[in-house]
Amino acid sequence: MLKSIAGTKALITDIDRRKSLPIIQSLGRAGIKVIGISCIKYPLGAFSKYCLKVYYVPDYRYAPDLFLEKLEYICRLERPDVFYPIEDLVISLCLRNPNGWVPYTQVLLSEYDNLETAYDKWLTIKAAKKLNILAPITYCPKDMEEVKLIAKNWHGQAVIKPRKSSGSRGLSYVENPSNIPTVYQQVSQNFFQPLIQERIPSEGSGLGVFALINRNHEIMAIFGHKRLREYPVSGGPSTLCVSYRDDKLIEQSIALFREIGLIGVAMAEYKIDIRTQKATLMEINPRFWGSLQLSIFCGVNFPLLYHNFALGLNPEKVFQYPEGKYWRWLWPGDILHFLKNPDRFRLKPSFFEFRNPDVCYDMSLEDPLPIVGVVVGELFRFLKDRTAPTSTSTNAQSV
Repeated sequence: MLKSIAGTKALITDIDRRKSLPIIQSLGRAGIKVIGISCIKYPLGAFSKYCLKVYYVPDYRYAPDLFLEKLEYICRLERPDVFYPIEDLVISLCLRNPNGWVPYTQVLLSEYDNLETAYDKWLTIKAAKKLNILAPITYCPKDMEEVKLIAKNWHGQAVIKPRKSSGSRGLSYVENPSNIPTVYQQVSQNFFQPLIQERIPSEGSGLGVFALINRNHEIMAIFGHKRLREYPVSGGPSTLCVSYRDDKLIEQSIALFREIGLIGVAMAEYKIDIRTQKATLMEINPRFWGSLQLSIFCGVNFPLLYHNFALGLNPEKVFQYPEGKYWRWLWPGDILHFLKNPDRFRLKPSFFEFRNPDVCYDMSLEDPLPIVGVVVGELFRFLKDRTAPTSTSTNAQSV
């Protein structure tokens, strides 16, 4: 029986994404041999001294069959001990097509149907309501007649959003309820059966609860943070977060993860409604997240725990962590926030507070070359997306 993870192999997809870097570094520092997969040349993760080898593969958004064929070849050749599919679409694709990789490696992932429930914002809202978890007023109309009826009785601002998407893709804000049918029709051209949802004021803080769940649906690690800055300033990826604990949110998030049947890493995202000062559930994501480095900095090493539990090992549970530690996405995220925020010189903490020992960064001088990789990778991604064929599939549009 395996007693140590040192010397084992990890295969990580999407190493051009920022969230892959703390995974690569965390595993590499533990003596794990990291192999990366990328759809673009010169990905950010390939610049890390902890990434030993990189395979370039067809883009799963546009050529899923060719990607799966190459993935099977890599798994058969390398025999990675643990597999880390990173982004939503590749996770879903791999779970729908397990034969090419399951014989060669281990994962800590939910069943496909449970994962799809987590990806579907309407089903997530229904599960939350069942548990009496506060969520925005939300409708999932079946046709335009129902949309018009909802609009007729709507008060205040609304958001039209896809049932399945990540970030702000497909999301549209509606100031005047009379415009709901028009905006809904526009969104529905690209996304199936979008939602009409109450808009929670943007001024409220964003809160996140993160967990690792083993195959027996036991919670093995928890963490929480508060968003302090993001880019775009109106709402987007975090550029500055602080470790934070709210035991009520942790308890209800765990209940929601269990209700859906999630396994592996999962996050629940909330927003403080400034009208009520209550935390409102916005969505859940069954994957690694952008501010992962903060939890590692605070001693909750999700990548390493994932590796252990995927291999059937049983490290100690991690439920305690320090509050008041910061993570910062400086380049280009927090710099862009500073440039676009009219209150840039009144930010708390200050933008110019660079040497605080309680702050960690997504890049570090201990492993400096990924800083170069960010610039090169973004350039290649921009060029690739401009020349890539337009996909008509719902999955490709919603990821």
